[in-house]
Amino acid sequence: MASNAENGTTQSKTTGYLSMMATLLVWAGFFLSLKGGANSDLLPADLALMRFLVPALLLTPFVYRAREQIVAIPAKYMLGMFVGSGLPYLLVASNAMQYVPVSHGSALVPGTLPLFVTAIAVLFYQQPLSSHRKLGLAAISIGTALFLVSNISSSEGTYDWAQSKGHLLFLLGSLMWAIFTISARVANLNALACSGVLAIMSCLVLFVAVSIGWLPSTLHQTPLSSWPWQQVFTHTLLQGVGAGIVSSCTYLYAVKQLGAERSAAFGSATPVIATLLAIPIFNEVPDAMTMSALGFVCVGSLVASNIFMKNDASLNYQPPVHQGR
Repeated sequence: MASNAENGTTQSKTTGYLSMMATLLVWAGFFLSLKGGANSDLLPADLALMRFLVPALLLTPFVYRAREQIVAIPAKYMLGMFVGSGLPYLLVASNAMQYVPVSHGSALVPGTLPLFVTAIAVLFYQQPLSSHRKLGLAAISIGTALFLVSNISSSEGTYDWAQSKGHLLFLLGSLMWAIFTISARVANLNALACSGVLAIMSCLVLFVAVSIGWLPSTLHQTPLSSWPWQQVFTHTLLQGVGAGIVSSCTYLYAVKQLGAERSAAFGSATPVIATLLAIPIFNEVPDAMTMSALGFVCVGSLVASNIFMKNDASLNYQPPVHQGR
C-alpha cells in the first residue's frame, strides 16, 4: 500500500513538472509572439484581437456559470484585473516590445513582479518583510538597474532613449500584472472564468476603440482575403490558445501537484527560456551586460519566492479573499 502511495506521489510530481514546463514554454511563447508582432506590420490592436477573441468565445460557458460570483466582485477588483491582465496590459507590453529585445522584456515583467507585489503588500496590507526576501528583491533591483545601464552605448557614450522607453513600459506592465495578481487573489474567481470575463471585456473595449478610431488596426483596414493568415494563425495559437487558455490549466495543475511556492519559483526560468528561443528565431544574441542583468533578475526572483523558507510567515502573503455578497 505504501509503495502504491509513493508511486502515485511520484507520478503526480512528474506530471506536475511536465505541466510546469508546458506553462513556461507558453509564457516564453507569449513574449516571442509580442516580438514577432512588433517586427511585422501588425499593430497592437491586431495582436489584442488574436489574444482575446478565442478565449472570449471558448470560455463563455465558464463565465456564465460563474455569473453570480462575477457580479458580486467589487468594481475596483474587477477593474484591477482588467487593467492588469486585459487589454490595457497587452497594449503596454506590445508597444514596449517594439523597443527592446525579448530577453529584456521577458525578464522585466515576471522578474520584477515580486518587487511590485511586495510593495503593495507592505504599503496597503502592512505585510512584514523578511531579510530573505529583502535579499532577493535587492538582486532584482540590481538586475533592473543593469538593464537601464545597458542603454548607454560604450562606443559612442550616448544613451538609447528608445530602449529606455521600452524598459519603462515593461516596468509599468509588471506593476499592472502585480495589480492583477492582488485583485485576482481577492476576487477569488475560478481561473478559466477569470480569463473568460477579462477576454470578453477586452474584446468589447477593443471593438469600440477600433470602430471609433482610438486604436488603429491593420486587419480592420485590410480585406479578409488579404490578411496575413500565417501570422494570424501563429499569434492566435500562441496568444489566444496558449496564453489565454492552456497556461491557465497547466499552471493550476502544476500548483496543485507541486505547490504554489515551487511553481512560482519555476516561473523565474521564463526569461531564460525566452532568451534562448529568441537566439535562433530572431537572431537576438544577448551581450554580457544583458546576461548579467538576466542572471540577477532570475536569481533574485527565485530567492524572493518562499521556496527556500517555507516556514517564514512574512513570505506567505495572502491578501483577504472576497467572499461574495
